[in-house]
Amino acid sequence: MTLNRRQALAAGLATLGGAATTAHAQTAPAATPAYPTAPIRIVIPTAAGGGHDTMMRLIGQKLTERLGQPCVVESRPGASGSIAAAAVAQAPADGHTLMVGYSAFLSNTVLLEKVPYKVEDFVPVSMLALTPIALGISESLAASTLKHYVAIAKTRPGQLSYASYGPGSGGHFVGELFNMAAGINTVHVPYKGETPALLDVLAGQVQASFTSVGGARRYPGRIRALAVATKERSPSYPDVPTFAELGYPEVDMPGWGALFAPAKTPPAVVQLLTREINRIVLLPEVKAKLSELGFDAVGWDGARTNEFLKEQLASTRKLVASGRIKL
Repeated sequence: MTLNRRQALAAGLATLGGAATTAHAQTAPAATPAYPTAPIRIVIPTAAGGGHDTMMRLIGQKLTERLGQPCVVESRPGASGSIAAAAVAQAPADGHTLMVGYSAFLSNTVLLEKVPYKVEDFVPVSMLALTPIALGISESLAASTLKHYVAIAKTRPGQLSYASYGPGSGGHFVGELFNMAAGINTVHVPYKGETPALLDVLAGQVQASFTSVGGARRYPGRIRALAVATKERSPSYPDVPTFAELGYPEVDMPGWGALFAPAKTPPAVVQLLTREINRIVLLPEVKAKLSELGFDAVGWDGARTNEFLKEQLASTRKLVASGRIKL
């Protein structure tokens, strides 16, 4: 990647953050009567039936009740989220088309020479939730602890494989972080979403998956979560230790799910959406459901979301520079 491209990415995030700051610095209007005037389409970049799909259907139902227009969740998986992002970037900037972004939204801009969107094509509406990424292994693999798993991997270099929910995804990054930290060689197998990845773990096609801890825990007795890649244990799954606790402090890259709108969406509309979405994700019953799915609800505004994205982009660049992440 050239210096000019790094500067362009940094400028893009700065622009993204500036739009968010502007939107939230203004006094929220009492009402925006012109919005919404049609159904709100929420595009997700992963397969239907996965965690992001379920999360947005839950939030969308609540948003429909508040705003009086249907919220339609549309799954457009493929190309590590680029297909969904390109479609939303080109959509009318009126608040009626939104997108859920996850880690690949940023990593694509580092990994790919040609990306069909730019970060400055979007404004963050809300950081919905953080997703503790876990190493989940098949119960058929005789490893009860992370230490045991590493021992097996070292005796079988290049023979064990791990699934992720897409090339350049958070699961892919954490998988390679762990390979590097533990000094092992397991093979990455990307899928179009979490559900198909986990189904192949169940079928024995792959031995492990770096996935949401909630995804791994959906299959008790069949998939075992060994560790999560966060600084602290997830409040939703306090019995799953962190990689740091088990001797790998560098394996710290939480997954995330944020809601974005096209960049030129009116600030008043962005403000309304931020206020309503964040209220919804922090409702006790919604937080509880998200926890079951493996998400820790946070409800951050655009400015805080943008700061988080900057940190994630820096970590992404560092790992890509190591040469371990390739598409």
